[in-house]
Formats: sequence, structure tokens, C-alpha cells
Amino acid sequence: MTMKILLASLLAFGVFSGSAQERSKKVINSADYARWKTIGNEAVSHKGQTLLYELNPQQGDGHLMIRNLQNDAEAAIPRGYKAEIETSGHFVAFHIKPPEDSVKVAKKKKAKKEDMPMDSLGIYRINQSSDIRFASVKSYDLPEVTSEWIAFLTKTVAPADTSSEKKKSKEKQSGDTMVLLYIPSGDTLMFQRVTSYRFAKKAGKVFFSQEAKDSVATNSVVSVWDSPTRNSTVLFNSEGWVKDPIPSDNGLQVAFLHSKDTAAVKKYSLLISDVESANSEVIATENSTGMPVGWSPSEHGRISFSDDGKKLYFGTALTPRPEPVDSLLPEEKPGLDIWHWKDATLQPQQKAELEREKKRTYLAVYHTENKRLIQLADLNIRDVSTILKGNGNVALGSDVTNYQRASSWTGSRYRDAYLVDLATGIKRLMLKEKNIVQLSPGGKYIVWYEQADSSWYARSTELTSTEEIPLTKMIPVNFYNETDDTPAPPSPYGIAGWAPDDRYVYIYDRFDIWRIDPTGDRVPVSMTQSFGRRNNIRLRYVKTDPEEEFIPSRAGLLLSAFQTETMQSGFFAADFSTVKEPVKLLMDNHFYSVSSKAKESDLVVWKKEDAVIFPDLWVSDTRFNHARKVSDANPQQKEYNWATTELVEWNSFTGERLKGILYKPENFNPDKKYPMVIYFYEQMSESLNRHQIPSPSRSTINRTMYASNGYLVFVPDITYKTGYPGEGAYNAIVSGAHHLISTCPFVDKDNIGIQGQSWGGYQVAYLVTRTDMFAAGMAGAPVSNMTSAYGGIRWETGMSRMFQYEQTQSRIGGTLWEKPMHYIDNSPLFYAPKINTPLLMMHNDNDGAVPWYQGIEMFVALRRLDKPVWMLTYNNEPHNLKGESWANRMDLDDRMFQFFNHYLKNEPMPEWMEYGLPAIEKGKKRGY
Repeated sequence: MTMKILLASLLAFGVFSGSAQERSKKVINSADYARWKTIGNEAVSHKGQTLLYELNPQQGDGHLMIRNLQNDAEAAIPRGYKAEIETSGHFVAFHIKPPEDSVKVAKKKKAKKEDMPMDSLGIYRINQSSDIRFASVKSYDLPEVTSEWIAFLTKTVAPADTSSEKKKSKEKQSGDTMVLLYIPSGDTLMFQRVTSYRFAKKAGKVFFSQEAKDSVATNSVVSVWDSPTRNSTVLFNSEGWVKDPIPSDNGLQVAFLHSKDTAAVKKYSLLISDVESANSEVIATENSTGMPVGWSPSEHGRISFSDDGKKLYFGTALTPRPEPVDSLLPEEKPGLDIWHWKDATLQPQQKAELEREKKRTYLAVYHTENKRLIQLADLNIRDVSTILKGNGNVALGSDVTNYQRASSWTGSRYRDAYLVDLATGIKRLMLKEKNIVQLSPGGKYIVWYEQADSSWYARSTELTSTEEIPLTKMIPVNFYNETDDTPAPPSPYGIAGWAPDDRYVYIYDRFDIWRIDPTGDRVPVSMTQSFGRRNNIRLRYVKTDPEEEFIPSRAGLLLSAFQTETMQSGFFAADFSTVKEPVKLLMDNHFYSVSSKAKESDLVVWKKEDAVIFPDLWVSDTRFNHARKVSDANPQQKEYNWATTELVEWNSFTGERLKGILYKPENFNPDKKYPMVIYFYEQMSESLNRHQIPSPSRSTINRTMYASNGYLVFVPDITYKTGYPGEGAYNAIVSGAHHLISTCPFVDKDNIGIQGQSWGGYQVAYLVTRTDMFAAGMAGAPVSNMTSAYGGIRWETGMSRMFQYEQTQSRIGGTLWEKPMHYIDNSPLFYAPKINTPLLMMHNDNDGAVPWYQGIEMFVALRRLDKPVWMLTYNNEPHNLKGESWANRMDLDDRMFQFFNHYLKNEPMPEWMEYGLPAIEKGKKRGY
């Protein structure tokens, strides 16, 4: 047999086909990132006939996809977003972004905000498969009922003054042009100088305000336009200013704020207009009965009607007063902050919350039938939550006053819980010093989690009842997080919801759902018959109707399912009208999630993914029959050498059984040696079947890209013991590395790197003080010195960092003066002389979580010791690089990859690593 015949025979039988295919696939590099798209903002029409989603690249202009699910025809609208399907499914309305290139040109010209390119409005008529567009649109609105009308606001352009005479000053008019468009014919109506507009949710009526100015005064009008009659009616017309008319859902009433004050700081009154009579009535002012002395309706509050229209909620606050005229120059006034030890919050937190506190309002209610105003929230009970879409007669109030100061070191959100009577405003203290409290949707019970015994309790809201009913205390399973290993008491798994009329509360344990009588009269029952616990499957209720107040007591309920040993995922069907095991609908080695369900059909939109399969959209019925994929976001993936994942298990140095994920290249060859990067945070093995698209880093390696380029990536789970977080990381990560080295001959033990960000960055810094087995380490935003970090500030929130060490992630479990050696022993800085591993850090100068000086302390120590260390500081960037900071993300991604390639693949050292980047050369692209 000749060589030519032999080769032909081998090719025919596919002997070389695998390697040929491997050679034909490209490896992913950073230049490819922009090709990858994401899917977001999915929505389906009420009858399940039309699907919307945005398909956006990571950089550049995306598309709005409109898919007809009956014939699978699909329209791609360039730059479409913020889409909404009209209730009957006849048309889709959406914004259209200006082209990205035109925005860049305007930015380069330093155009003013009002001169920047604006959105357009698109309306896609589904039956005609065509769209119409309007330029310079600010917003649009649709009702929640069937409508053939749409309202939108366009920018009003002032006419040019063409007179030859000297131009006279004119009062600049407020507002824009509101357009009402009748979709079937294209007819339009226009209203000028509109400052606010809104459809009533359940009526074809548009409520809007207009404003006109002259040299003497400003006049405001509130009107309603009715779509059946196409007539508009003036409801209110007065000198002054109107803010944000809000209609009731049925369109019979509208409420708004009004002020005649000409000063910049205005005092408002609240008015309500009756549509039928076209009469307006002032219902709340500074002097109204029921209004606290010196308070008035606030322009910063949210106005809303209850679902039944019988209650009007609004915000009140101290009546604003003009600031006294300040005649002093800035240099004549002291500029300082006074930190007081009795302050409820630290000065940095007060500053971080300053704008919010300036605009804080306190909930009040106006009863439209008996015309009574009731103040609900006050200076202590600042937060009041209503129920039943505002229809309830009671609400839950919270007072954090007694616990706010201690939260600096406890980290807990303790509060005293009050039952607030909406008819009288009377507040009844129900619970003290509780963390998790819930008022049942029907208002009959308060339920809370008691940290002292890790149990749920209930109490009736009846005036004569004071009994606290233990709900889970006697059930022989745990309702707290069994895997939590922080010093703080573990949190509960949560509440799934309530049965109609508050008859039962459904509470999660680790695996199952329990039906529990809040009166304590009936025996608790596992609605899933302990199926989850017996099979290590975590079952959770899927709420497919966002309007749902109660979990229906019927068959056909949907549960998500996750197998905690194999990481399989899927869905089960449950029947909450009886007690029986759930029925498996779908379960396999993928990760599944529900996006949405059609309101008037059993069509459900969901996603399926794993390391290889992108989470495209699928549709099926609610039993997952007739499933079909309806999107294909990234067909280019098949061109690239991808990543695969497998679950790894081993025993840690303490004998604990741990899990982790091993990423391999698609073209993996077990006879080769591969460098490996170990990435970690805490426990991530449940992400085995999650997909990661190639994307520039915000702080961590892209596991898919590294595997594509011939790396193994190992992601181990870590468990901890209070007081010894660093040791916990060492026991888990290093033992996992040793396990792979000893059982996987393809691991190149001499070329292993480690990478982590934030808590992961701390663990990188700690590990290189304990072992020299790693050839390189990259630590993002690491805490290097727990003794200084303990007294530091989380600058984004202004909170003290103490609670992290005493109670939560940093896991020391005591103060610095109680456990000084624990802080020192867990601080990499104090063991810097032991470090021999080359270390790259990123620590940004606007980090609001881990103070920047933590990276600096580590850097200057290693520099002083003449150890190889680099620190990347991205200017004005936070803890993780901002998502929109594409240039910085690409830069970090490239430098981190170059760093590991040099130390793990023996590639040449890039110029920036060799020589750094002197400040005088900043801004030049050096080292590429």
C-alpha cells in the first residue's frame, strides 16, 4: 500500500479528523471580545405570540430582536432598546439609541448635554412587519390595557429669530411636545409645553401638565385626554408650578403637587382632581389636619394610589425654608467635619448618604373616601411598607434608631418592628431588635427569624394577641444556612410566600419547602415530602406572575431544582393543593433559569447554559414540552477553541471533602503538560455549568479565554474556621493543587499561578507568604494589613470596616484588641520577607470597598525587600473596573495575561514589567 493510499484511508476513517479540527480553530484573544454579545431585557406578549430581547455586543451598537413565535419570523432593529409590547400584542414600542459613532463625535466636540444626539422612537407593527419612527424623543408611555394609542415626548426646538432688529430677550418656556399617535392610521395630536405625562394603567386616558411663562408669572395646567372620545379636559389651571401628575389605575382621579412660591425653594400643596366633575381639591398643605407641625408635602416623595384607588400615598418632610443670605467669603468660614462618638453613623457615612437624607421623605396617606390625612412614618419610624398593592389596612414600620450606631461593628440591620394602622396612624410595637421581619400579604401576621435559636416565629396582628408562635423550632431540620462559616449567626434560607388569605406560610429549609400554619394549630408539612433532602436537590418556588400576592393552592406550580452534589439543574412541578412529591419536568447537566411567562398562555421563556453552551433563549409550555431554541447570540463561538469543565473532589489538609471546577481547553491532550491558574473567592463549585463569555477583565481572569489559550484553570471551594481565614484558604487551595498534581500528570507543577480579587486578592497575598509552590500571583484589591484595615472605611458607603472582621467575611471573630495576634497572623504584610513569588496587584485609587492604602502598604514593603512586585492603579476607578471602562478593562486584561504568560509560559517579559511606566510618560501606550 502506498503512503498516499494509507493517508487517504486514515483520513476516511477519521483518524486525523480531531487534530485537523483542532488546528482549524482559533484561540481567543482580547481583540475577539467585541464579537461576543449578550441577551437581556427579555419580554413576551400576554398571549405568548411575540418575544422581545436585546442582543448587544460588549462594545458598539446592538439590536432589539422582535420574534414572532408563531412563524419564527424575526426582525432586528438596530440600536433598539427599552422595548414594551402593547397588551394585545399588536405593536411594540421602543427607543432607538443614536449611533455610537455620532455620540463619540459629539463628545469630541464637547457638546452640551442638550446638544447631544437624542434617542428616536420606533413602533413596530407586528401584523405588518413594519415600523415607523420619530426623531428626538425623550420618552414614551403605554397603558397596561389594550390600546391603539401611544404617548411620547419630543424635544421642542425653539424657532430661530430671523428679525433684523436687535433680538429681544424672551422667557424660556418649559416643557416639550407631547405627541399622541393612533397606530392604525398614523393620526397624531400634539400638545405643547408638556412637563409631565402618564397613561392611567388600566384606562385609555393620558394625564399631563403644561407650563407657560411670561415676564410676570408662570401658569400651569393639568389636563386629561380620553382616547375613546379624543377629547381633552382641563382639570386644574392656576398660577404657579405643578409637579408630576399621577393618576389612579382606573383613571378616575389624578394627584399632583402645586406651588405658587417664586423662590428657588418651594413649598408645595397636594391636590387631587376628580375626572368626572373636573374639580380639583387641595388635600394636604403645611396647615392640614393630620400634617405634623412644620411639615408639608415634599417634592421628593413618591405619589401613588392604592390599587383600588381608595388611598393616596405621598411623602412629607419638614417644610423647606430659604437659606439665609451668606455674606462671608469661603476663606472666612471654617471648613471641617466634627466626628462625635455618639453619632449614629460616622461622618464618611453621613457624607455618602447626604444627598439621600436631604431628600428623605416620610410616608403619609390620604383616604379618598373619608378625606382624612394620616401621617404614617416619623423621625424614628422612618420606613413604612404597605401591602396588597397599597390596599391593606395595616403596614409594617421599622425603627433602627437604637441599633444604627452598633451596626458599625455588628454589620446587622436590627430594627424594632411596628404595626401601623393606616386608618388612624397608631403604631403598635410588635418586636424589638429583630433582623428579618415580614408582614404577611394579608396583614394578619408578622413573621420573623430569631437568630438566638435559628427559628422562625409568628405573631397575630390582632390587638388582643401577644403570643409568639414558634413555627420551625420543633421541625427536625435546619432552617438556617448550614454551610455558613462566618462568625455572625447564620441567615435563614428564606420565605417562599404565603397561601391565600394568609392561611399558611411557605418556608424554605436547605432543600425543601414547608407549609406552616402561622397560628400553630396545624402540624407543619413538607410540601415537597422531603424529596429535596433525600436527593440533595434544592427546590425553590418560581414566581411566574410578577403581580402575584399569594402562592396559589393548585397543581402545576413551578419549582427550580439544583442538585448540590452533581450540580445538575432543572425544574419540577408541584401541587400545593395537596401534599405529595414534586414531579420532575427537566433535569440534566446544564444550568436552567426562567426569564418570563406569558400572562394569558402557558408559554414560558427560559435559558439553558453550561461552560460551552451560551444561555440563549428557549420557549416551551410550562411542562417544558415542545421546547425550541429561539435565539442564537454567538454563532461565531464554533470558530474558537473553547473551554470545558469538570467537577473535581478531594480531601483538604483537615480531611474535609471539598469540590472545585477544572477548566480545560477544548483541544485538551492528556499527554501534554499544561500551565495552570488557580482562581478563587469562597465557594464557586455550583457555577460548574455557568457560561462565561470572552470579555475584558474588570478584576479577574476570564476562565474561557485562558483555557482557550492552553491553560488549565482550577476554581476550588474554600471553607473557613473563625479566627483563621488565611489558614482556611491554605488548607483548601494548596491541598487542591497538590491533589491535581498527584492525580493529573498533565498539570505542569512548576508553572502554577494564582489569582483573586478583593477577598480572593487577600488570599493570594496570604498564600504567597506560606508557600513557594506558585510561580506567579495576581492579587486584585487585597487587604494586606488587617490591623490597619480593621479601623478603615469603606469609602463607597462610608461605613466602618470593623464589622467585616468581627462578624462577616474576614472571619476574625473579635476586635483588634481582643485578638491582636489573629489580626497579625492573618496579615500578609507582617510576613512579607517570606514572599518569593512574583506578585502583580491591581488597586485603584477610588476603591470604595478595600482602601487603596492596603495595596500601597504591600507594594512598598515588597519594594523595600527588593521583591518582584507591580501594582496597577487605574485612576478614578472603583473596587472593580467600571463596566463601561472598556479601555481600562482591555488594558488590565492584556497586562494580566502578559504577566502570567511570562511566568507560566516563559514568554518574553513585556516592557512595562521590565521598566515600569514613569509618570512623565503616562498616557503613552507603552509595553505593547
